[in-house]
Amino acid sequence: MADLKEKEAEEYANEVEEEVEEMPELPPMGCGIMGQYPVLSVLLFGCIGVGVGVGLSYWEPDDPDAKAITLKWLGLIGDMFIRALKAVVLPLVFVNVVISVVEMMSLGKAKAIGWLTIGLYLLTTVIASIIGIIMILIFKGLFDEQFFDESGPALVRLGCNADGSFLTEMEDGSLMCSDSFTDEMDTKFVISDVSGTFVKSSSGPTNSLSLSDTIYNGIFTKLITSNIMNAFNTANFASVVVFAIAFGAALGRVLQKRYNGSMTSSSVMMLFKELDGVFLTLINWIIMLTPFAVTSLIVSAVGKRSDLKQAFTNVGYLVVATMLAMAFHFFVVHVSLLTFVRRSNPFTYLSKIIPAQTMAFACASSAATIPMTLRSVRSTGVVPDHIARFVIPLGATINMDGGAIYFPCACIWMAVLNGVNIDASSYILLVIIATIGSAGTAPVPSASLVLIITAYNTVFNATGTPDGFEFILAIDWFVDRLRTTLNVTGDAVVCGLVAALAPEETEGEEEDMKEVEAPEVE
Repeated sequence: MADLKEKEAEEYANEVEEEVEEMPELPPMGCGIMGQYPVLSVLLFGCIGVGVGVGLSYWEPDDPDAKAITLKWLGLIGDMFIRALKAVVLPLVFVNVVISVVEMMSLGKAKAIGWLTIGLYLLTTVIASIIGIIMILIFKGLFDEQFFDESGPALVRLGCNADGSFLTEMEDGSLMCSDSFTDEMDTKFVISDVSGTFVKSSSGPTNSLSLSDTIYNGIFTKLITSNIMNAFNTANFASVVVFAIAFGAALGRVLQKRYNGSMTSSSVMMLFKELDGVFLTLINWIIMLTPFAVTSLIVSAVGKRSDLKQAFTNVGYLVVATMLAMAFHFFVVHVSLLTFVRRSNPFTYLSKIIPAQTMAFACASSAATIPMTLRSVRSTGVVPDHIARFVIPLGATINMDGGAIYFPCACIWMAVLNGVNIDASSYILLVIIATIGSAGTAPVPSASLVLIITAYNTVFNATGTPDGFEFILAIDWFVDRLRTTLNVTGDAVVCGLVAALAPEETEGEEEDMKEVEAPEVE
């Protein structure tokens, strides 16, 4: 039996070696000198984007449309970059997850690696939410309570046929059309929408969802789709990843029964690996534009803000608390885990994922960053390909360390702002909601706003949109980028941890794995 396992492992290692030899070579991010120094190039172009964006945020042309048109064209490269990535990334994720599940099953490691990955993601998310609570407690004394004017009743003015004439309440209480009223209030009437006829949905975040609805619809209904084609069409990553895992498990079972686990005998696996090569080639072409896309995206995002100073003045302490919590999570939790588990210099590994972090900050989307994260993790040379293909796409769906930190911070800040009493049970409930709710957040920009409102209303027994939420909206374009950067970093760190903790390879397989390391990204 042991000889059979060793033989299967040796055959699998030979298959992997042949596949990697045929795998498309990773092109540089950029051309010329930018390709030689990709990390420096991305950082430099990012700084240029910030500088130009800040300058444009203070630009006030005579024609208001001139600024909008300028920013639209300056953001074109970034917009096309993200659109191209979104077109390729979901099919790539599906193919990669299927291949990784089949490969792990062929090695007898699918169950172990799956549970290990989920366990590590859950652990880091719980720690992140606790860190968020601790940091916001430290800063809580610096937050100021603010008093908000209560909104008055809804008023309506009814016009008459004659120009400038309105239905007016006269001194004796009678109503008549008049254009010679002395007090405008005489022409305004309170409207009570008893039947809800005039209620309509807006483009803002929905605020009437309960915690139960958020968990039910945000997690469970997203995991199991009733139409996989619709899941691809609507970019439902959670459904696609779950379906891919199930499809890969079923395919692996069929291969074990029909071909005794041999992947080379399966035409379906051959097709999937050919598709993987095609998608990788497309992604590589797109990634070559990364430096220019980073500049374009940042210029567009920062330049649109005409109230940078005001936005950060109102919620400066919240931003600082969030940034310190994220820095603590990175330098203490991530670095410590890599140090103790991998028993090597963690910064050697982390230095390879800087391009993915920069990309995440620029586009504010964990999903759009998946190809760059896969590329960065492979470039470390310590993560087997089947682990990277499984852990990174799954992490983009369920691992939201940045959100787990920020949700409690934002809720506590708004509670202090509104003079709400906060007790110990509130903090405990926020940790639970942040841990569970963050997993149901879509890996796209600003997807967490609904959860912030839901968490606040659930913990503090409120309804509707809390006062001060406009400040959260004002800074979300920036904080969302910080959250995404930490999320992507967490995906890469967990990938490194799983690679170190996964069941050991046979000696022959270890040697072959060393030979198939991804080319380094300088």
